[in-house]
Amino acid sequence: MITRFAPSLTGYLHLGHVLHMLYVWGIARKTGAKILCRIEDHDLSRARPEYETAILENMEWLGFEPNLGISVKSARKPSEFRQSDNAGYYESVLQTLHKKGLIYGCECSRKQILGNQAEEGELCYSGICADKGLPLASNTVRFRIPQEEVVFADLKLGEQHQIPASQCGDFSLRDRNGQWTYQFACVCDDIRHGVDLVIRGEDILFSTARQILLFQTLGAPIPAYFHHPLICGSDGKKLSKRQRSESISLLRENGATAAQLIGQALFQSALAPNPSPVSAAEAIEKYII
Repeated sequence: MITRFAPSLTGYLHLGHVLHMLYVWGIARKTGAKILCRIEDHDLSRARPEYETAILENMEWLGFEPNLGISVKSARKPSEFRQSDNAGYYESVLQTLHKKGLIYGCECSRKQILGNQAEEGELCYSGICADKGLPLASNTVRFRIPQEEVVFADLKLGEQHQIPASQCGDFSLRDRNGQWTYQFACVCDDIRHGVDLVIRGEDILFSTARQILLFQTLGAPIPAYFHHPLICGSDGKKLSKRQRSESISLLRENGATAAQLIGQALFQSALAPNPSPVSAAEAIEKYII
């Protein structure tokens, strides 16, 4: 069994990531799964090399070492575990879907889609370009999804029912600037790396059904899913990687120890009754397993 820790390069690690790593390493230990570290930098407009270095160094400092994939020693070296190094692979998968007639070019801008949306909430594409026959190059590439309900069992939250057609419509696989999207690159990577256990936060729960459709279309096994609670800030919103003031890097620079940050993550997630310092190994044994 293989699971993964797959940070994006849009900012620094924060306490929410510490909690996530505790779940990933804890469940992996309980199930005997290997942990793969993958760098998700498909959003090239926001990815920064310094984020990768900081993420990998802080992982090691906190006590979370992967079995496979990218580590401090391989940072910045070309790798099959870094999305920006594997454009050819994603293109080959895209062509597979193209041959099946399951993708199409879309010229609609985000502003146009918002203008055609009657209700607030997640952006839902109406499919207006589905039969225009537009070229894939220089246009957004969208995946044709069926009008059906997807039912799956989440290992934490139980049975889930989602209808991607009404949630998001035909979703994007590649944007007009040639950047691969999270939904597409994530599934392609999980297939290629043999990931069969996905552990992630509840904020990504809504993505699951649409990713399952991609797995099915590509004839790949569907992973098991476990969605865990998040740590939220004082405003009730999940912590953001772009908030430097809350980053592990800055807290570390200001004298915080790894054990103190792990204790804070456990306390803020209500897994521990107080923020007492605790090592990664001790936290996993006492609070996760």
